[in-house]
Amino acid sequence: MKKLFLLLLLANAAVFGYAYYERYNSEAQAASERYKSVNADQVRVLTTQQISKLGPAKVAQLTLACAEWGPLSETDRARAIKLLEPLGLARTLSTRRVDVPAEHWVYIAPKANKITAERALADLKRLNVKDVALIQDQGPWNFAISLGVFRNKDGADARLAEVKKLGVKTATYGSRPQTVSMTNLVLREPAQSTITQLESVQSQIAGTAVTTGACPEAK
Repeated sequence: MKKLFLLLLLANAAVFGYAYYERYNSEAQAASERYKSVNADQVRVLTTQQISKLGPAKVAQLTLACAEWGPLSETDRARAIKLLEPLGLARTLSTRRVDVPAEHWVYIAPKANKITAERALADLKRLNVKDVALIQDQGPWNFAISLGVFRNKDGADARLAEVKKLGVKTATYGSRPQTVSMTNLVLREPAQSTITQLESVQSQIAGTAVTTGACPEAK
C-alpha cells in the first residue's frame, strides 16, 4: 500500500511538473513574440542627406520633417513672415540662425581715426541711411564703414545705387570674403500643399530657397 501511495505521489508530481513546464514555455514564447522586432530587416535609418533627396512630397510624410526657407537678412525675414501670414503657420514656424559666406561689400573707405569715423556715421544718419556698421579691428579696414555685405553682386549693386541716391558720394563696392549671420524660417511637419504655397512665395525674395529634410536639432 505504501508503494502504491508513493507511485501515485510521483505520478501527480510528474503531471504537475509537465503542466507547469508547458505553461511557462507558452508564456515565454508569447513574450518573445510580443517583443520581437517586426520586419527588422526592412527597417532603415535615413541620414539627413538621404532624406533631402526624397523630394518634398515624401519628406512631408515623415515624422519630424521640416521645410526651411532662407537664408534671409533681417529686412527679408520681416518680408518673408509677412508673406506667410495668410497661411496661418504661426504655431509651426520658428527661426534658425545660419552663417553664410559672402564677399560682395558696399562700404566707405577707412577714416583716419575713430572721431572722424563717428562724424561720418552721424552724416549717414542725417541722410537717413540705415543698416550701417563701423569696422573696428587691427587690420587695414579699421574705421571703415560697412553699408552692407551681400552673397551676390546684384544685391551689392542695388545697395550701392540706393545709398548713392541718398547722397552718399563716398560709398563704393569691393570684394572682401566675410561670413554673415542670417536667418532661416523653419516650418515643422508641413503638408505638401503648404510646401507648394511656400515655394510659390519664395521667388519674391531673391537669393533664397526652400529646402526639405530632417528638422534641425533644437539648441
